[in-house]
Amino acid sequence: MQQRKDSNVQGIDVSRYQGKIDWLKVKADGREFVFIKATEGQTYSDPNFATNVKGALSAGLLVGTYHFLKATTTVAAKAEAAHYAKTLDTVGGADLLGLPPVMDYENNPGNLSKAQINAVAKSFLSELERLTGRKPIIYTGNSFASNFDSGLSGYDLWIARYSDTRTPDDQLAWKTWTIWQYSDSGKVPGITGNVDLNEFNGSLSDLKKRYGKKVDITNPFDGYRITSPFGMRTHPVSGVKKFHRGVDLVVTPSDGPIYAFVAGEVLHAKLGVKGSGFGDYGVTVAIKDDKGGLHVYAHLTAAAVKVGQQVKRGQLIGKQGSTGISSGPHLHYEVRKAFAPQYGYTATEAGVVEPTQYLIDYYGEEGNVPMTATEQKAFDSLKARVEAQAAYIAAQKAKDNMPCPSWAESAYNFYKPFIADETGSYDFWRMLVIKYRQENDIKVTS
Repeated sequence: MQQRKDSNVQGIDVSRYQGKIDWLKVKADGREFVFIKATEGQTYSDPNFATNVKGALSAGLLVGTYHFLKATTTVAAKAEAAHYAKTLDTVGGADLLGLPPVMDYENNPGNLSKAQINAVAKSFLSELERLTGRKPIIYTGNSFASNFDSGLSGYDLWIARYSDTRTPDDQLAWKTWTIWQYSDSGKVPGITGNVDLNEFNGSLSDLKKRYGKKVDITNPFDGYRITSPFGMRTHPVSGVKKFHRGVDLVVTPSDGPIYAFVAGEVLHAKLGVKGSGFGDYGVTVAIKDDKGGLHVYAHLTAAAVKVGQQVKRGQLIGKQGSTGISSGPHLHYEVRKAFAPQYGYTATEAGVVEPTQYLIDYYGEEGNVPMTATEQKAFDSLKARVEAQAAYIAAQKAKDNMPCPSWAESAYNFYKPFIADETGSYDFWRMLVIKYRQENDIKVTS
């Protein structure tokens, strides 16, 4: 197989044996990705799994996970895949991580034949992909790799061979490696003792491109559950009917990772205070995009970025929370038309735009590949819904500021000395007429 290259991106893999890890030091050492042990067999879960995932994500590493396979039958293999997938759900699911899940198959305690080994591997891989929606990677040793047949060549290979000079051997299923684990005795700041060292066959950009999710411009909030849309609503805490300036989104778990919807410069990354433009927003990250729009991510538990930092789309920026005035863990996301003064805050909805349409337009201008007929249909449907919602909002706004209708003129003239504004909502004029009739003992006859 091919040699290593100086330009290739570097990473590590860890388990409970590495103990407590200082992930910021790992990142500072130039390690851009990590595979973290999740599970083994049908019941074991690594006790440090969730802690390691959260720490690595917070430090900005690309994160993948792996399962140590022990199955000796296809039935057991499927059970192990289910255990792995269920454990991944505790950190938000495989789909939210930057790198695919991994089948670690490196020994043969059941003394299986090559045919049986391949049957077990294929059963595990197909079940795992069905459960997670992501095509797994195969990890194995240089010698054990000879057991796999060409039917597995469609999976990326992560191979172990600890050498500075000898490359992994060509195999029936693979002639090149995607990831090479070239040492089991590496030294990395932030980790006590030895750690496995890995190299991806390409740059960091290549790694992201290979495993990153293509943005679906027809659904910019894929992976989130929308709990409150943009527009008029009754506030869940105050009970007051008012305009909702953004959308409320929810991820799992309650402190799950929040990623940037667009690239840009971080202008704010702390607890919002009154008068700042983020009063009652709790911990808020605000990112200015290249068009001058300000993307506001509010109610976070913590921010993972700093003011002045340039972030990329899809980069971790914080964790979901319920800081500020909040009805529970969620992300409030809004897009402001300007970033100054007061971070573009306006007392009315005039200073914000509908986030879904903004992102659809923004992604479309970034040069995505042409949409398929199915994508175009979904896009047109979503656009129609957004336009209908905008029309409804405009109608509601008009109702709230309608001049006195002819049927309320008598009531208006009677109470005119006590009314400061000549406009009001439909309900206001209706209640004014009822009050006028009551006070003047005017009975309505059918």
